[in-house]
Amino acid sequence: MPNSNTFYKIVSLVIAIALWAYVMVNEDPMKKQTIPDVPVQLLNVENLTAKGYALSGEINFTVDVVVEGRRADLAKISSNDFTASADLYGYSIGKNYIPVVISAPDGITVENRTEKIVVNIEELVAVAKDVKVAFIGQFENGVEAGQIVTQPEQVEVSGAKSEVSAVAFIKAEVSASKLTAEGSTIQAKAVAVNNSGDVVDNVRLSSSYIDVSARLYRVKEIPLRVEILGQVAPIYEVTNLQVPSSVKIKGPQELIAGISEVAASPVDISQVVSTSKLPLEIGLPDGVELASGYENIAVDITIKPVATKQFTYTADEIMIEGLEEEANISITTPQITVVASGSEAVIAGLKKEDLEPYIDLDTASLLSATAKVLVRYDKQLGHIAVDPEEVHIMLNQTEGD
Repeated sequence: MPNSNTFYKIVSLVIAIALWAYVMVNEDPMKKQTIPDVPVQLLNVENLTAKGYALSGEINFTVDVVVEGRRADLAKISSNDFTASADLYGYSIGKNYIPVVISAPDGITVENRTEKIVVNIEELVAVAKDVKVAFIGQFENGVEAGQIVTQPEQVEVSGAKSEVSAVAFIKAEVSASKLTAEGSTIQAKAVAVNNSGDVVDNVRLSSSYIDVSARLYRVKEIPLRVEILGQVAPIYEVTNLQVPSSVKIKGPQELIAGISEVAASPVDISQVVSTSKLPLEIGLPDGVELASGYENIAVDITIKPVATKQFTYTADEIMIEGLEEEANISITTPQITVVASGSEAVIAGLKKEDLEPYIDLDTASLLSATAKVLVRYDKQLGHIAVDPEEVHIMLNQTEGD
């Protein structure tokens, strides 16, 4: 009996397989299948360029395609048998929704799950960007690259306005190991990067490669002399002044060996009105350069507005000194304003009576009928400003004249 059951089971399995094979061969049932990441070809991009437009953002689009067909047909196809395209003709600046058209082999039904793609179109611009060389690897101690020349010095970057604006410079990477003391010329790939050093895609460069010429220089640190001229305006207070006392230079050993000190051009701080870095101009012999990190050496000056207090004085409050006839002189200017500046502590306690405005008369004053206003004080003040600086005076007639 057990043997009989086993026999029937085997027969049933054979019949099931036969039926399945019959259906597959003769019926060939329909089946659905997803083809992922089919690339979308953008058509008529050249038409946008001719109109002064360019694509920004994502330009490499893909779509997932659901296909339906007979099992035998689906088994023969791959993603290469499908094409997806989006025609950009007629579109303009802004966010555009472009229909995607799918082409498939005969006998295959296509369901496009991404009917449209979003394409951003902007103004096409072209801007020249500086080339900067980045050396990869380590130089030995006391040595770095010098006499660096690139050809070209600038590369034109073209593309969508926002993409081109994001490009800070063109980077050319050169291996430090390829440089020699006699000099080397290396061809490097041109790469558009932003301020963070990240690559900016979707822009076109006028030159794909940069020829970089450079040589190995010795580095030396030497004293630096800097002369500071002038003073900041009285309304400002210098809270910090950092003047570099040394600088690193680089060049051939035979040139830098004889340099023991360098001087910068004098730095005038009289026009400084805010915290600033004042670049130093350092004269160096031919063949000698500032070392890496010292190209922008500067004097750092930190200033802040001083505290001020303003007082008004009438003509009667202005003292008259000088000539014997002062009793017969009167001031006709109605009032003056005195502004005192200084440290916050002094100005906070300053009172009107701490300042004594006066005029010191002489013959010239009588002839011009004007006199300069002076201010007498004992406090530690930084500056006194009087408005107006001169007052009008008048000689009074006495009885009997």
